[in-house]
Amino acid sequence: MFEREAPPVALSDVLDSPDAVVAELARVRPAPEDAVTLSLLDPAVLSAAGRVDLLVALERQAALIAAQQQRVLARMAVDQSDERNWVREDVACALRLSGRTAQRRLAVAQTLAERLPAMLRLLDRGQVSYLHAAFLAEAVFALDDKQARAVEERVLPRAPEQTLTEFQRSVRRAVARVAAATVEEQRAEAMKQRRVCLTPRDDGMTELWALLPAEGAAAVMTAVDALASVTSADDPRTPDQRRADALVDLGVAALHDPLLPKAQGMRPTIQVTVALSTLLGTDEQPGELAGHGPIPASVARRLAADESGTWRRLVTDPVTGQLLDYGQDTYRPPKDLADHVIARDQICTFTGCNRPACRCHLDHRVAYSEGGSTSQNIDPLCERHHIGKHEAGWTPHRHDDGTTTWISPTKHIYQSRPPDLPRDTTTDPPPF
Repeated sequence: MFEREAPPVALSDVLDSPDAVVAELARVRPAPEDAVTLSLLDPAVLSAAGRVDLLVALERQAALIAAQQQRVLARMAVDQSDERNWVREDVACALRLSGRTAQRRLAVAQTLAERLPAMLRLLDRGQVSYLHAAFLAEAVFALDDKQARAVEERVLPRAPEQTLTEFQRSVRRAVARVAAATVEEQRAEAMKQRRVCLTPRDDGMTELWALLPAEGAAAVMTAVDALASVTSADDPRTPDQRRADALVDLGVAALHDPLLPKAQGMRPTIQVTVALSTLLGTDEQPGELAGHGPIPASVARRLAADESGTWRRLVTDPVTGQLLDYGQDTYRPPKDLADHVIARDQICTFTGCNRPACRCHLDHRVAYSEGGSTSQNIDPLCERHHIGKHEAGWTPHRHDDGTTTWISPTKHIYQSRPPDLPRDTTTDPPPF
């Protein structure tokens, strides 16, 4: 199926019979030279059927490229394997991924290349998508080689005709048959993956997702439902809206627990940055909510005025955009250097890392033992990237605008940028 049968496509064919050309490319096995032909096909001149064929041909070309990328990643994983797997940082920076996503991509690639060669060949031929291949690879991570091969043999015959959802069901059934783990064993493995994640949206909202044990999720929902049930006849909120507000109330109440552990000497607070001009109502610049990004000016003003201590207000300088005021009920800002660094950078300064600065080490860029001062020489680095700087050959250089240039052991250069904070406009803008 989809074996290469057609000769190379001529440019005249593309111009004279684009529908016929793309129909042929959708039928045959993808080849590297097809990429040029596909780039010449204008969807505007294709028929409706031709555009469908173009989608199929492009999807198969993407699968071919994905297969090639798996081989590169697998080779990197083998060649540069070490105790801490620092190749993860090379992949993360080069592809602009998080460290966790880069690690997953490496593991998937190595599994496909070493343990699932038949699936990798299907990907190479454009008969399945990368999502199919990645799902199978992840499904056999915990299996031995014999079990992995057995699962592959069971699911591959039908894979080219299956949607991703259908394929996922087939894989789950095959794994259950080949490696029949007990319910307790499955639960123990799943418990290792429990986590809570935030996904910011562009409308000032954020999606909160959690993978929890069944009884833990039941406890959370019972508490949320109980709080949401406290309402009045004139409450305009829907039940779903009351549940969402109840979950927020639970979090805010927990933040005021005096027994909560401190980070870098500070009790947990949520940082909101707002320009003084926005705080005064003379402009409508978006504020900056740490861990989320831009929020509407009205929301930023409301949070900055909150006196509960939940929100930590930060105000920026009109010209430089640097922080002026560090809010109430904190250390003695701006004299407290740790407080300043955490507020300034918000997250680890390594490229692509999003670990909150309050949970990072405060590292001297130039070692104190080598004459580096403490003032203006401190950056937040998570534990892994702090070690990477000192042991794995990653070298940072911070610039006056707050950008940090990182040079990898392979001499590739990457940059991390500080958060774009709102700028006060209460004074006249500087002349051009």
